[in-house]
Amino acid sequence: MAEGNGSDKPIQSFTSSDRIRQLNEIDKDVAKLIHSAGLAIQALTNARPSDSLSADNSLESHKARFKEATSQYFALLSSIDVRLRRQVYALEEASILGPDTTSRSGDLSGTGAAAGASNPLDVSWLNSRKDTVGKEKEAELWAAARHFVQNANQAQTGKDGRVKVEGGQESMEVD
Repeated sequence: MAEGNGSDKPIQSFTSSDRIRQLNEIDKDVAKLIHSAGLAIQALTNARPSDSLSADNSLESHKARFKEATSQYFALLSSIDVRLRRQVYALEEASILGPDTTSRSGDLSGTGAAAGASNPLDVSWLNSRKDTVGKEKEAELWAAARHFVQNANQAQTGKDGRVKVEGGQESMEVD
């Protein structure tokens, strides 16, 4: 049953339940990935790790915990990436998912067969059409900042129109 794949092992095919089991294992590893990221961040703080009863809070201890957590993080990330790619390839082979030729071939020009198959509701495509949302949000933020500064100035100015003096220093007024 050996095919021309260069080895004597038969090509293994997986059932739907096998694929679902593999995705479940990937899901569990994603939780472990997030946990290891949390441990790496915790190693950068002065907090003691919750799973350790030792009071060793030295710089070397922090470095060792950070190195261990980041090593675990990148190993899990690589493993998850490989296994998810395998799942995508399996879906493509089963014709459940069409091949994504633009991401694999590096053709980002939008020409060829991939351009006709692009999703018209793709977020990047929609965002590139009009940039009014960003400009409107920026205007809102400037208006809120202006309102904040005006309220701060009114709070510092007395009824006689003079700037209140706090701590022996006069506040600067912004127009």
